[in-house]
This record gives sequence, structure tokens and C-alpha cells, in this order.
Amino acid sequence: MTECPREADVFEAIAFGRWPEQTSADLRAHVAGCPVCRDVADVALALYADRQALLRAAHPPTAGLVWWRATIRARAEATRTAMQPITLWQGIAAAALVGVVAALGGGLWQWSRTADRIGGLVELLVNRHGATPIASVGFEHAILVLLGVVACLVLAPIALYLTLSDD
Repeated sequence: MTECPREADVFEAIAFGRWPEQTSADLRAHVAGCPVCRDVADVALALYADRQALLRAAHPPTAGLVWWRATIRARAEATRTAMQPITLWQGIAAAALVGVVAALGGGLWQWSRTADRIGGLVELLVNRHGATPIASVGFEHAILVLLGVVACLVLAPIALYLTLSDD
């Protein structure tokens, strides 16, 4: 005999912790006489004892702690989700800023070449009238210094904002 019709009843009684005190005398007598149900009872009792030992050894966190952790995790995920478009726009703004700085640098490079030519023209005019060439050098470099100061005044607030802003 490999199966018994009362096998499920025996397993259920053990699994729900009713064996042997809260089961009928008829079922206990059946297990004592049926080899299949006896084997099921032996195996199920061993599994039930292991389960009970593991439950006693486990220390699950309290419901409040689980809720608190879930809340923190949900807030962090919401923050990450909200920051994605902002991060994208910050990247685009940084790329645009690099492009503008590169364009201004190229423009200043071209303008400095023009300023050299203007400085040469000023020097030529000053030399004709007997002035010293040091004055032309001062004018030439004063314009470049002025452009550098203006660039710093424009770029310094942007650099401070990017440095001091929270990520």
C-alpha cells in the first residue's frame, strides 16, 4: 500500500500543531496501525519541529521598523525619480556653457589678433607724433585685461552656483 485516504488528515493535523493532543482518538489509532500514515507522521513531525525551531531562532524586525524603512526607501526613490530631469537639464546647461565659453574664447582670440593690428596702428600713429611706444603697449593690454575682468564677472557667479549647489 503506497497511499492512504487519511494521509492528508494526518499531515494537516501535524502542520497546524494539533497533533496529538487536539486530534481525534480515531485518527491516532489509525496512525498507530497504518504504516503509510506512521511514516507521514514521522516525517511531518520532524519538519514541524525544524520549522518551530527556526521560527524561535528568527528575529524579524517589528512592523514599525519595516514601515519606517519602506518609507525611507520610497522617499529616496521618489527623490531619484524627481532628480532625473533636473540632472538632464544640468548636463545640457553645462554643455551649453562649455560651448559658449569656447565660442567666446575663439572670439577673444580673433579679437586679440585684431587688437594687435589696432595696437600696431596706434603705435604707428603715436610714433609719428613723437610719443613713446610704451603707451601703445599699455592700451593694447588694457583692452585684453578689461575683457578678462568682464569674463570673470560673468563666469564667477555661474561657477559659484555650480560649486555650492547641493547635488
